[in-house]
Amino acid sequence: MNLSPHLARWGLFFSVLSAGLLLDCTVSSAQFQRTLVSGEAEAVEKAPAAETKSKPSAAEQAIRKVAVEFKKAFDAGNAEKVASFWAPEGEYVEASGMRLVGRPAIQKAYAAYFKANKKAQIQISVDSVRQIGDDLAIEEGRTMVAVPEGTTDYSQYTATHVRQNGKWKMVSVKESNLIPPATQVNLKDLEWLIGSWEAEDVGVTLKTVYRWMPGNKFIERTFTAQTLSGDKPQVMGTQIIGVDPLTGDIMSWTFNTDGSHAIGIWAPVENGWVIESRGVTADGMLTSANNVITKIDKNGCRWQSVNRTVNGAELPDALEVVSRRQ
Repeated sequence: MNLSPHLARWGLFFSVLSAGLLLDCTVSSAQFQRTLVSGEAEAVEKAPAAETKSKPSAAEQAIRKVAVEFKKAFDAGNAEKVASFWAPEGEYVEASGMRLVGRPAIQKAYAAYFKANKKAQIQISVDSVRQIGDDLAIEEGRTMVAVPEGTTDYSQYTATHVRQNGKWKMVSVKESNLIPPATQVNLKDLEWLIGSWEAEDVGVTLKTVYRWMPGNKFIERTFTAQTLSGDKPQVMGTQIIGVDPLTGDIMSWTFNTDGSHAIGIWAPVENGWVIESRGVTADGMLTSANNVITKIDKNGCRWQSVNRTVNGAELPDALEVVSRRQ
C-alpha cells in the first residue's frame, strides 16, 4: 500500500482474501469471474466427484490465518493491530519505494492512512506459501483495496515470515503495483477469448462460448456442462463482460440457471487475469473467491478458483482446469 504523504494508493499485498466460485458462490459485489472457464469451474463445483488436494502444512495454515486476522484489523482501521503482525524489527517497502522499519513506524503510517481513507476495505489473495526450514516461510500474493468514493488499488507482494515464540511474524514485506492505469485496460484485451472452448474434468465436458454483443461494447459468455456418458448438455448460465464507464474497470455480471448471480472485477496480471469475486447462491449464502485465468497460447488456457468461502467458511481450492479452443 502506498503510505506516502498523499496516501493516494494503497497496496499492501498480503495473505488471503477468501473467495467463492460462482457456482458455489455467486457474487454480490466485485466478482472476478474467470474468463475462460468460469462456467466450467462452476460445473465442476456441481459435479458429484469430490475435489482432492493435499493438506497445507501447519506453517501455511498458520500464515493464512494471519492473513484473515490482518484483513479484520485493516477493515476495522486498527493501525496498532495491523502493525502487530510484523516482527518488532520488521520492514515494509511499499510500491513507491518508501521503506518503513520497525513496528512504530509502520503503525504510524497505517494510522495516517486510515485517517485519510475512512472505511477502506482490503481483499487479500495468498498465491503461495513456501516453508524454508522450521522457522522461515515466504508468502506471495495479491491484494485489492477499495475506499468509498475512491479508486480501487491493486498490488502484489512478497512477505517473509519468521516464527518467534511459536508465532509467525513478518520480518519483510515488499510490494509493487499490480496493474497499469485503468486507461490502459481495454475490453479488446479479452478478444482472444472469442470462440468456443472445451475442457474435461471429473467426468464432465465443460463448454464455454464467448461472443461479441451488438456494438462490440460487451462480451457474452454462455456455459454448459455434459456428462461423458452423453447426456443432454445442461445450460449452466450466462455472463456479460464489459467496461464500467465510472471506474474504467472490466467487470462481469453472471446469472446462473439455478437463480444464483455474481458480479466480478477483472485485473490483468502476467499472461492472464485475476478475478476477485463475490456472490450469492440460490439459497442466499454469500460467497467469494479468487479466480485466475492464464493464457497458455492462442488455443489454450488454464483456470483455477482459489481462496473460496461460503458464508465465511473456507472451501478447498478448485483443481486447475485446462480448456482448449474448438
